[in-house]
Amino acid sequence: MLTLAIGAATDTGNLRGQNEDAHIAEQNLFAVADGMGGHNAGEVASAMAIEHLRGVALNGVTSAEEFAQVVRELNGAIYASATSTTDQRGMGTTLTAAALLTSTSDTDQPSQIVIANVGDSRTYLLRSGELRQMSVDHSYVQELVTEGLLTVGEARTHPRRNIVTRALGIDEQVSVDTWTIPMFDGDRFMLCSDGLVDEVPLDEITEMMREHSAPQHIAERLVTAAKRHGGRDNITVIVVDVNINAAAPEVVAVPDIAPVIASKSTTSIKKRILALVVVVVVCIGGFVALRHQRSGYFVAFTNSSSSATIAIYKGQPGGLLWIKPTVVEVSTTKRNGMRSEFQREIDRVQQFDSVDKARSYLKIFDAVLKAQG
Repeated sequence: MLTLAIGAATDTGNLRGQNEDAHIAEQNLFAVADGMGGHNAGEVASAMAIEHLRGVALNGVTSAEEFAQVVRELNGAIYASATSTTDQRGMGTTLTAAALLTSTSDTDQPSQIVIANVGDSRTYLLRSGELRQMSVDHSYVQELVTEGLLTVGEARTHPRRNIVTRALGIDEQVSVDTWTIPMFDGDRFMLCSDGLVDEVPLDEITEMMREHSAPQHIAERLVTAAKRHGGRDNITVIVVDVNINAAAPEVVAVPDIAPVIASKSTTSIKKRILALVVVVVVCIGGFVALRHQRSGYFVAFTNSSSSATIAIYKGQPGGLLWIKPTVVEVSTTKRNGMRSEFQREIDRVQQFDSVDKARSYLKIFDAVLKAQG
């Protein structure tokens, strides 16, 4: 028999004057919504999201498609409200939600939960001591990570990390990601707004999630940690423990692999040979340096003027000796057509190991520029 232990905590944080997060943690439904938009509109959007879910999915869902349709209808309701009310124009909200799947008739099959996600609020699962992010962010930096243009660590501190590429209420139609996950005894789910993960390092979150404490205690500890690390945004955390009469998933130990230790060379080199080797190394070093100068690609402005456009260059920024970088292609995006924070990003010069990655970066950058107006 399945039983769930639930804990939830939320806080405005250290800097915000109001809490635009909203959440639900009841029966078979768990969700976190992080609102956005001025004049309290974000608070309205996130509250609408939670109340809509409460009305139609509180007892769980029968399929992932049903849950996705619920979220799509919710998007339409927020969009209609935003376009019909002046002070709510442009409002939207992220949503990460989990609902129990109620259609499983085979008692031999494990209970399942359906996760739905739009935006950069997250759902995690702790299983066998390993914390995994189950949802995928719809954000500028996540697209860069997916394309291999940014590491997860770099994404966490990127100045544009708060730009979402998908949210409820922004467009008339929205694409909803869903995952159906079997649940096992001892599983611990965690849903949160970005106010947690933008502040608290993942290893610290993992350590707290591994504690054998009640979900409410864990949720409160995570919120407190986010405030201790800065608390620059609203913070909401839901923790759900799964207790079920099912065999725990088998954990296969990873065998230890002994390191291979190279033996020390006993070869001695005469001075004459050593001198020759030094000369060869210097020559090779020079050749490698020159070759390196012609390798790689970077994205930068064509010049320092306000009308400069963005270009992809082959080579290294600044050049070396007589070898200068060459222009591969020039975009139509101009410096004076973007906000100052985006200008600074290009001024930092973005480097890549292939022209395809440089093009992918520029494509994503242009899409974000258009979305930001």
